[in-house]
Amino acid sequence: MATDNNIAVSVKDLEKKFGSFIAVNRINFDVKRGEIFGFLGPNGAGKSTTIKMLCGILTPTAGSGYVDGYDINREQELIKQNIGYMSQKFSLYDDLTVEENIDFYSGIYKVPPKRQRERKEEIISMIGIEEFKSMFTGILSGGLKQRLALGCAIIHEPKIIFLDEPTAGVDPIARNNFWKLIKEMANKGITIFVTTHYMDEAENCDRLALIYQGSIIAMDTPINLKTQCMKEKVLKISVSNAEEWLYKLDKVEGIKESALFGTAIHTIVDDAVKVKQSIKKLFQETDIKDFTIESIQASLEDVFISLIESHEKVGGMCELK
Repeated sequence: MATDNNIAVSVKDLEKKFGSFIAVNRINFDVKRGEIFGFLGPNGAGKSTTIKMLCGILTPTAGSGYVDGYDINREQELIKQNIGYMSQKFSLYDDLTVEENIDFYSGIYKVPPKRQRERKEEIISMIGIEEFKSMFTGILSGGLKQRLALGCAIIHEPKIIFLDEPTAGVDPIARNNFWKLIKEMANKGITIFVTTHYMDEAENCDRLALIYQGSIIAMDTPINLKTQCMKEKVLKISVSNAEEWLYKLDKVEGIKESALFGTAIHTIVDDAVKVKQSIKKLFQETDIKDFTIESIQASLEDVFISLIESHEKVGGMCELK
């Protein structure tokens, strides 16, 4: 058992292959205790494979790692006993009530009998589900199931919690309420490792690792990623029929990537002044008068798009100053 009081999770050259396919490609990172650490990337990037190796569900092909001091190659069962794990599928029993699900997981995690009733009341209060505690889980909304799954995952009071796409399939209000719970736990010193492909909620993390095709292409705080990890500029273009213009703007010289953000278009460019002039000229030629073009700070999605393009061209990882 390795020990470092300041580090909850440590990974070195971690790799997972399925046949000839490399799902996770020699990644390295540390997660500090009490930190909300986000693993951000598109579906198929390697997020779930990584989290399953850290939780003792999958054995690595190569590399090493420690979770709460336990070796992910040799001490998988000890890891499982000492962490909380919540998957996007919400491992609940629909034919049991809320209380019965909590009781079931109390037994699975071997919560001492004298502590079980008190802990159950704490969980029900924390997740705000008092009025539903006698209901069958199968009739609960997605947001309530999500909170119940979190409560069951932490019934044994683990110091480290792994959340694999925990907000997939739930509405924005439920997602927001869920993140309030996450922040409350982190404030109590619990380490949170969360995977997500939602760029907006990744802003809640203390630090982020951006993963693409099995490789970490950048890692730092959200603000540093947005201000230091992107050389290009971002233009926000507001114009009617934005979806139609999205494809027309791709033909403008100097625009590297474009994407819809609500009713506006974000374009990634090297020379903002030159591209602004080109877009204005295009609008004038097509008699478009109601539009605005402004330079803005890059969003995480802008950064991710830029980094993916750079990674595919030259490889490597973003080096922050």
